[in-house]
Amino acid sequence: MNYQPDHKNLIVQSIYAGCRNYQVNGSDYNPEGKIFEVSVQESKCWLLNASKLYSKIALRECLIAGILCNNSYLEKKEGQWIVFGDPSEGASIAAGSKAKLHQSHLRQLKPKLDLLPFDSKFQYMATLHRDFDGKTIYLKGSVNAVLSRTQKMLDCSGEIIPLNSKLIKLEAKSMKKEGLKVFAFAKKLVSTETLALERTQLKSGFIFLGLQGMY
Repeated sequence: MNYQPDHKNLIVQSIYAGCRNYQVNGSDYNPEGKIFEVSVQESKCWLLNASKLYSKIALRECLIAGILCNNSYLEKKEGQWIVFGDPSEGASIAAGSKAKLHQSHLRQLKPKLDLLPFDSKFQYMATLHRDFDGKTIYLKGSVNAVLSRTQKMLDCSGEIIPLNSKLIKLEAKSMKKEGLKVFAFAKKLVSTETLALERTQLKSGFIFLGLQGMY
């Protein structure tokens, strides 16, 4: 995988997960930065320390999906963090690092077994991972492509609830109005006998995890 310096850097600025809004600060692909919970109604925000980040299950799941549904990596060269691969994937890796979710560690915990790269026809990419209690497919793509394959979502405590696609689309629209490029994330638990990804597995049954808005 080669570094392509002509690519525009992307940074995750906004996250919507578990019916909550979050803001991410930092620069370029630097893994250092902070995450804030935002109250849109009250126009307030709160810094999430390590313990609070750990308690935000849906946020963590969204960040983990961004790190694992990924075929890129970050590397520091001459004091600057650069992405080898896709800029949006690099942005998700950096955002996860700000919550102390590191790609190298997650790849050991959940090894990648297969990947379907992004396809403009389907508007998504997918990865298959081995986990402690089975196997998981992670999905990343356009809002419509992901929502059409999900029936459930996570609330702020990580409980599975019915999907509210109308609310999610409103959040995505709000991000786009701010000039952000929006990606949706979801996951699906599959049989331990699953060895490879097939399009037929990706038609339904996913749990929506969140949105990441990048600029």
